[in-house]
Amino acid sequence: MKIFKKLRGKIRSCWKINGDTMTTIVIFSLAFCVFIVIWGMRMAQDGVDTASIVDSALRVFGTELGICGIMTIFARWTDAQDRRAEERRKQREERMKSE
Repeated sequence: MKIFKKLRGKIRSCWKINGDTMTTIVIFSLAFCVFIVIWGMRMAQDGVDTASIVDSALRVFGTELGICGIMTIFARWTDAQDRRAEERRKQREERMKSE
């Protein structure tokens, strides 16, 4: 049981969403969509209608790009909030020292 607790703690600590994670998501999603589009073209040569499958793959890719964009905007906003809070704290400390 102790082994599982140690492993669970290590697994949780290594999964963080950062720029590299989002880049990886976008790259793999793009590769998946390219694969689906090429597969759809190949199936279309045999007379199979794959328009809805290819459309769904491209829609999923667009959605993932949107989610990654929103996550990036949120990360930048929280960083800006942290910087502002730090500046306010420093200003308060300077005022307290000057008084």
